[in-house]
Amino acid sequence: MREDVRKEFLPLVSKTWWFMTWLTRTFGILLLLVAFLLILGLPIVLSNKTVLFIIVAVVYYPALAFGLYRFILYQKKIRKRVVRKIVVDDLGIHYERADGTIDEILYSNLEKYYFSDEYDISITPRRKTYVLQVYENGSVKEVDFDGMEAGYTSYIGNLKTLRRRYIQGIVYFRPDVRINPWVYDVYYINPVDFTFDHKKFWIALGQTFAVMIVCCLILGAIMLGLIKWLF
Repeated sequence: MREDVRKEFLPLVSKTWWFMTWLTRTFGILLLLVAFLLILGLPIVLSNKTVLFIIVAVVYYPALAFGLYRFILYQKKIRKRVVRKIVVDDLGIHYERADGTIDEILYSNLEKYYFSDEYDISITPRRKTYVLQVYENGSVKEVDFDGMEAGYTSYIGNLKTLRRRYIQGIVYFRPDVRINPWVYDVYYINPVDFTFDHKKFWIALGQTFAVMIVCCLILGAIMLGLIKWLF
């Protein structure tokens, strides 16, 4: 039966969302340009005398050039490790990088770890979101579905689908590994057919907006009371 499932479990490949990609590139370039101009003109703003400007510039601009050189070297380094493509298949998840290397987190290498209570697969908070956490080959790994690679050059649009497929693969090919039910709740995944649970998503979104509206009303009432008290 597992072989039949494996044949039906077709590879899912990441797709670039070009609108978000170009939007991110444009804003990134503009932000860097503005920051560079501000840094470039800082001595002019701070030095109101020509002699002081010359003294500051002799030290400042060589240091700026060195910092820019180091920044370019760093960008070249991280761009070699940029994830160009993500593939989820019946073996696991594969990250194809710009330098030709492939990083993998395979189902066959997953191990029991007990992240919380009796569960082997869990999530961990990172930058106001949650990342899937597994235990592979003796170490804790984060299965990254962040959507933006390190070079900020492309945005992957079907990451939610890739994440659902990977979790589905764990259930199909590693039934001995137990997934924390909270994983399904956080990512709005229906554990029966592994589709996106729209109902749960909109309920959670509605609750968030309701809390925000209540907080704004309370804050507005407090501010109005303070204005009346002061004036």
